[in-house]
Amino acid sequence: MTPRKAPRPLDGRLYTDPAVFSEEIERIFSRMWVCGGRLEELDEPGSFVTRELGGESMIAVRTAAAGNVAGSNGNGAAADAGHGLAAFFNVCRHRGARVVDHCAGRTKVFQCPYHAWTYGLDGRLVGAPHMGRDFDAAGAGLVPVRIAAMNGFFFLSLEADGPPLSEVAADLPDLSRFTLDRLVRGDRREYEAQANWKILCENYNECYHCAVVHPELNRVSDYRNGGNLEYGRYYVGGPMTLNDGCNTMTATGRSDRPDLPAIEVADRTSVQYYHVYPNLLISLHRDYVVTHTLWPIEAGRTRIVCEWLFDPDTAVAPGFDPSDAVDFWHLVNSQDWDVCARTQLGVASRGYSPTAYEESEACLQVFGGWYLDQMGL
Repeated sequence: MTPRKAPRPLDGRLYTDPAVFSEEIERIFSRMWVCGGRLEELDEPGSFVTRELGGESMIAVRTAAAGNVAGSNGNGAAADAGHGLAAFFNVCRHRGARVVDHCAGRTKVFQCPYHAWTYGLDGRLVGAPHMGRDFDAAGAGLVPVRIAAMNGFFFLSLEADGPPLSEVAADLPDLSRFTLDRLVRGDRREYEAQANWKILCENYNECYHCAVVHPELNRVSDYRNGGNLEYGRYYVGGPMTLNDGCNTMTATGRSDRPDLPAIEVADRTSVQYYHVYPNLLISLHRDYVVTHTLWPIEAGRTRIVCEWLFDPDTAVAPGFDPSDAVDFWHLVNSQDWDVCARTQLGVASRGYSPTAYEESEACLQVFGGWYLDQMGL
């Protein structure tokens, strides 16, 4: 497959126009599978999280232990049959009040704080005070959102009739050697960048800026060490080689953590970087994995959740300390959000007139082409 490549950087209005942002939510984020986070956030029946996207609030919940659920509930809500998951719009069916305020928690039922309509974990309406015998409770459950699991992550889709997540999975590179489904979270940080989500994606997908913006990173992996471009319908990315004497991404370039059990020899001297469209950025090291999930708030503002994942045996070993990886990427993140905010200011100027990509920005050309295709431009 030969991807369409953007001939030059995108026009400034595509990063700043509220009307374009609204269209992106409809054409991209509402139609595609969006990474919601790690399955370990939904670790037992009744555990739930909420996610905000384009003005929509969604509830994701574990309804039962993995493997012990049917494929759909009484409302026809799509559930993940293998993982005991369900998801719903966070909207009461009575008069539209938001049902859940908390970002995460555990519960036996969801009860609307307005009129006490109560819903089971499967979304069915189980209580509606004084509604009478003629009321059709069976047709008044929470409105479903599609949910599915892949590689230890859960994904959400607002498109009721869209393609299955398996279609995305079949397109992605084989990352099974990193055992993503069994990794556990060592740390989690949330950020808010004053920049458009595409600026953050573009920044992640090139290292042309690394020598200037990330001197600490460049000492570990030179900005000219990029490998072959990889891409598909749902992703773009590729490897970068570590500098001589380095074996992972930390301030010193080294760590004595054990390798992830199934990695290949080449993984000991490189890092794999992939952007899974639209909102998952995943960086795979020999001893840990870093993920960024992007949540667009408005044209010039994006929430980012960054998580550090480790082999579970390593994470429970005496003396386990993820701070070398966490501190390193927290520094890199902070540097990136600053330069992305600078870019957001620049693309809003009438003086912004984009010229050409540099040779090492091949991923940006592919991402730009994908974006233009999605938007019908």
